Amino acid sequence: MARGKFTGPEKAAILLMSMGEESAAKVMANLDEREIQAVGNYMSSLGDIDKGNIDSVNKEFYDAVESGTGGLGITGMDFLKNTLMKALDPAKATEILNNISTPGEEVGGGLETVRMLEPKTISSFVVSEHPQTAAIVIAHLEPPVASQVIRELPEENRMEIIHRLATLERVAPNVIRELDEALQAEFRTSGAVSGSKLGGVESAAHIMGSLDRATETSILTSLDEVNPDLANEIRNLRFTYEDILKIDDNGIQLVLKEVNQEDLLISLKTASDELKEKLFSNMSERASLMLKEDLESMGPTKISDVEKAQQKIIAVCKTLEESGKIAIGGV
Repeated sequence: MARGKFTGPEKAAILLMSMGEESAAKVMANLDEREIQAVGNYMSSLGDIDKGNIDSVNKEFYDAVESGTGGLGITGMDFLKNTLMKALDPAKATEILNNISTPGEEVGGGLETVRMLEPKTISSFVVSEHPQTAAIVIAHLEPPVASQVIRELPEENRMEIIHRLATLERVAPNVIRELDEALQAEFRTSGAVSGSKLGGVESAAHIMGSLDRATETSILTSLDEVNPDLANEIRNLRFTYEDILKIDDNGIQLVLKEVNQEDLLISLKTASDELKEKLFSNMSERASLMLKEDLESMGPTKISDVEKAQQKIIAVCKTLEESGKIAIGGV
């Protein structure tokens, strides 16, 4: 590979490779997954880097470049694999490696460009596409942007696209490639995306969590008619037991009035200390003391029973939220 001008991510990739696997692993352990993915995409395209290019990059970071002859003697993809395995949990490293592809040589240019567009522009594009295509495009967006895109869609399109998004798992590379080729007719090429893990229930729940209550309720009500189990799964991920911490004190007090005390006691078995204190502080001194004593004297409890009790508490919170009596996380 011989050229004199590199982009920022390419320089980072070359610098990391010149540092060696051990040092690079320490650096990459301090990057977040998105940063690793960005640098990794460029690193995977690098072959055996010649010394001239190494020098031109390192001069920007070092006072002196370590002497040597020839290149690094290892390809970018091999280096990336070895480094990630040292820096991250093997399962997470494997997932990132599976999502790595060569910039500009495979697919992803069009999809990467879509990420730079305004939500209204993206919405006007996907509304005329098949819901599965729309779901794939939205799965490539950051949740806040994806939520804005969903809001811009006609109401009759929202549920179907969320349904498709929630049931996406891994999309075949040829499907992404065909979509990307269609997009590249309109957008400039920038980067690549291979057969990646897209969408899923967690992604759909995250996006739904950024919607206003009316839009979220409307979509989930429609989804109830198509796939009630999936709708409930999204609801469960949308709000977890520990999210009770996001409710203000007045809201907590309303929840405590509505819940069954036995359910509350069992649900606290695996609660964080922070959540316990939040709940205790919103009770009378006598009620909190009694609950603490009951919790301390409670024997072993099945996890399934704890989870069932927590779901009952969550159901109370959701009912109060849907009726507008409490707000969760400022929504």
